[in-house]
Order: sequence, then C-alpha cells, then structure tokens
Amino acid sequence: MGWVRIHPFIPNWPGGGDPPVFEINSNENGEAVVELAWDPQALLHPAKYPDLLRYYCSADGISGTMERDRGGAMTVNVPGERITLNANRATWVIPKPLWEAYVEESLKTLNSPPSSTFSRNLYYRVSVTPPGGSKAEIWPPDHALGAQRVTLPPPDDSGVVDNASAMAAPHIGILALSASAASRVVPDAAAVQAMGGIPFLPNLWSTILNTIWSKLPENDPGRLSLAAVFAHPEFKRFTVAERGDVLRLWLLSSKIRKDIPVLLSRQAITGSAVQTPILKKIALKGGKTLLSLLLELLTIHIHPDLVVMTREELVADVLHEVLDPNGRVNQGAAGTCVPTSIQTMLITVNPAEYVRLQIGWLSSAAKAELANGSVAALPRGILQIARYSQAGAPASTGFYARNYAELAFQGAAIKFSHGSSFPADTGNETSAKAMFKYVHDNGLFPDQTKRLLEALFGVSFTGSAVAPTNAPTTASIQSTLADGVFAALPAKQQPLLVATYWGVPPWAPPPAGKNYGGHAVLALRHEGGRLFFKNPQYAGSLPAGVDGGTATNPPRRYENAASTLESIADADLRKWIFWYFTPDTAII
Repeated sequence: MGWVRIHPFIPNWPGGGDPPVFEINSNENGEAVVELAWDPQALLHPAKYPDLLRYYCSADGISGTMERDRGGAMTVNVPGERITLNANRATWVIPKPLWEAYVEESLKTLNSPPSSTFSRNLYYRVSVTPPGGSKAEIWPPDHALGAQRVTLPPPDDSGVVDNASAMAAPHIGILALSASAASRVVPDAAAVQAMGGIPFLPNLWSTILNTIWSKLPENDPGRLSLAAVFAHPEFKRFTVAERGDVLRLWLLSSKIRKDIPVLLSRQAITGSAVQTPILKKIALKGGKTLLSLLLELLTIHIHPDLVVMTREELVADVLHEVLDPNGRVNQGAAGTCVPTSIQTMLITVNPAEYVRLQIGWLSSAAKAELANGSVAALPRGILQIARYSQAGAPASTGFYARNYAELAFQGAAIKFSHGSSFPADTGNETSAKAMFKYVHDNGLFPDQTKRLLEALFGVSFTGSAVAPTNAPTTASIQSTLADGVFAALPAKQQPLLVATYWGVPPWAPPPAGKNYGGHAVLALRHEGGRLFFKNPQYAGSLPAGVDGGTATNPPRRYENAASTLESIADADLRKWIFWYFTPDTAII
C-alpha cells in the first residue's frame, strides 16, 4: 500500500469546546482504525487497562464507568465504528462522549496533588487496510512512539525503539481553560465568523477560536499573541475574509502563533518605492497570496519520507525562513552555496513563490512547477535525514542546522540545474545514496546558475564575464566586474547573486595540494566603499564570527553575524570577484 498518515487539525484542543478533528491520508483507499492512548506504551501494547480511558480503539469502542473529578460516576459508552477512506482521505472526529470523558479526566490533573496519571496528552495512531488487502499499513511505526523524527531508510522502517521523551511522539494536548468574564467577547466577531470550518462542521474554526478567547487565561502566551493579532493595525486594514484567513492561520499553526503579529508587520516590495503587506505578496505563478499558500501548506498530503512530521511543523519550518531567511537558511559544509544564495534571494524577493514551491516538494507529489513552466522534482531519499550519519553517506555536519524546507529546495535545485549530469535513479539503495552524495558535494556552474535563475523567476538573466585565474587579464576583468556590481545594485533595486574566489587568491598559482575555490553570496547594497552581502555558509543561529570581527581569503568583516550579514571593501572585491548575474526584467 505504501503509506498512511493521521494529523489533528489543531495540536492543542480546548477542553471546553467541540471534540478534536483528525484527517487521515494515504496513497490508497481502505478501512481505517484509529487508536488513542494516554501514553505511547499503551499504543505499543493495546489492552483493557484499570484506567478506562488509557487506551481506545475506534473499531472496538469503549464501555464502562469512571469517577468524576468532584465525585460520582460517569458512564462512557462509545460503540465501535467503521472509518472509510474516499479519495485517499477521511475525516474523523473523536466521539463526543469519549471527548467529554477525557476532558473530565483532565480536570483531575489540576488538583494538588493530581488525582490522575493522565498528562492531558492523547497519543494517536492509525492503521489502514486497502481494499482486498490483508495487511494494514500503520503510522506512526513502533520506533517513532518514543521520539520525534526518528527515520530509517527503506526497506528497514521498524525494529528500532528510541527511548527519548514520550512527549516527542505524535499527540494532541487538552488545554486547561479558565478566564475572567470581562474578556469573553471576541474583538472582531465578523473575522471570527469568516474563519469557517470543514464540510460537515462549517463553523468549527470560529467555534474553537471563540472558546480559546473566552476561556484561556489572559496571561496565556497563546491568548496574548491572539490579542496582538486583533490589535495589529495591518490586520485591521485587511478585508473581513482576509482577517478570517489570518485567524485560521493562527489557530491551525500553534508552533508559530507568536510569529503571526511579526508576519503582519512585514512588508514586501512590489515596485519602485511601493510596498505591500508580505501576507498579500502574490506568487510568480498561480496568482495566490502568501497567506493563502501558507493555509494550503496546512492541507497537503505530507511527503512519506517525513515520518512523524506534522503539517504545522512544516509551516513553522517554512515561515521561520520567510521571517528570517538569512538567520536560518544555510549550506552547512555542503557545496551548495549557489542554490542556497538563490534560495535566500527567492525568499527575499517573493516569499509567496517560495511557499508555493514547498507545497509541491514537501507533499507526496514531490515535485513543483517553476515560474517558467519547467518541473523540478525532489531527488528520492533527500529528506531521509538518517542517511546522513550512515556509513558511506556524507558527514552529518554537511547538513547541520538544515530543515526539511532547505533540503527540499537545495536538492530539487541541484537536480534540476544539473539535468542529465545528475545521477540516474534506478530505484535501489545504491542510487539513492549516489543522489544524496551528489546533492551534498555539488554546487552550480554559471550556466547551471542561469538555468535555475531563469526557471525560478520566469525572466531572463544576464551573466557577467568570468574572471580567469592567474592570467594577465585577471585584474582588469575583475575591476570591470566590480564596477558592474556597483552599478547594478541601485539600478536593479533588488539583491544580486555574486560569486567570489574563496580560499585561494586568483592572482597567483595555487599552493601545492590546493585548488582555486569559489563561493556565491547575495549582495544587498553598496555604500561607504563596501559591498554588503549575505553569506550562506552558516546559519545566523550558529554564526561564524562576531560583529566587527574579520575573516580572510577574501578579507571581509562581520557586520551582523546573527543575520549572516558581512561586507567587503571595494578594493578587496576587485581582487576577489569571480562573476555575477543580473535579471533583464525586474523580479520584485
């Protein structure tokens, strides 16, 4: 059958509202069974436990009595049910009597001391049997019920149990709710109503948000971020429908809720001295805004290699890059400086287009149509991080600090740009490792860079001359190239991709055992006799230097290491520049 996944629409569900809703996806139709448990161990060992609610199976149902928080018996009677996938999907809601029982049990955890061992977390699992099949596909696998993001390359996808914190296994949380009566009226009822819901629960999202607003304590971080959204001046300028979408993004993306007010404050360039809220920036293809594309990312069939990754985690990965591409996007020790710089350039110029591409690459389709109509496919196995530390694989440090969105972009970019030179995929483990190693080891030559730039942005790019090494014309060509960069930056009003020689200076023969090296950076501005640029060699979270410090070969200064901003003196650039690219048409 291949794969199956189950995801809650919201990872932390308010206990005072409707029951949680899950979506089940697979690459085939079939009959699904959902299991819920207080802890991963109960999912690994299904049984009838003394605590009635510790384990539940949708096929069997549950029947019995439990003690209420304030005394007295509560009867729980939920018959077994049949869950059928249509069009490879099914929506499943926790039966209301069962949810009410979980909420009642959660109240016991607020006592001092707690009168229940329930942690207010519900761990979940799904199995799907395809039509005519006898074997069910199960997710998450046994080894993932102890730790998040444990991945093994196929065909071995079982048998390794990680004993790390159970909190890492897929689960939903039950929010403990309380708030003062004065704060129960939501500030923008029209926007909340516009949030909508799902087909058979058309007001689900608005109902949940109203519950959160009216019940969460006023000092709760989530409620504070929601209050900041309601109060944001840019939010107030949006239409009712757009405000409803912003609230839906806040609700469905709990890991980035604190970032939504920041996102509302960001502006994007749409023309000479013209700006628009970044959430309204339109992708280069398809006509959708960043806001609508982030919501679409929350609905994709997740790529099967992302073993226990949730949609909200994917959105968090992508949105963190949108908000701070130079602080997070990096090449590590890999040779992918050109595609990494182009990735930063795309995020800077058009974050909506970047998210649109990630929707394709991070989904089960594993491919995306570029702005010029070409298709860029993800190399098989590139998202399986466990390969990085295996014998015969590149060193794990090559991808240190990378997330799945970075891997997807840089892997697809290398494969697309190299064309027929990229290793063939024969479907076996040997070819998967060969493709992975190729992505790790290779960057882009100028002709490959031009191909990728023109496909990504849908316009023609002009490449400069390439400065030769150790030749009579090296100095004069480099001086002309530097002058070209200085003139193009203000004229084009956008970042430029610039390559310099790196490590070994180009004006003399390389020392014994050394070779000339090149490195691509993203040039941002030219002022005060210096070129300021972003260096993709490292992430801002792990800076290579300190502000005001210097580095050599080429000589450069760390201006803001946390955002990978560096600068180089004009005179030094004239000695080290390699080549650069400019768009023939504005791409802002």
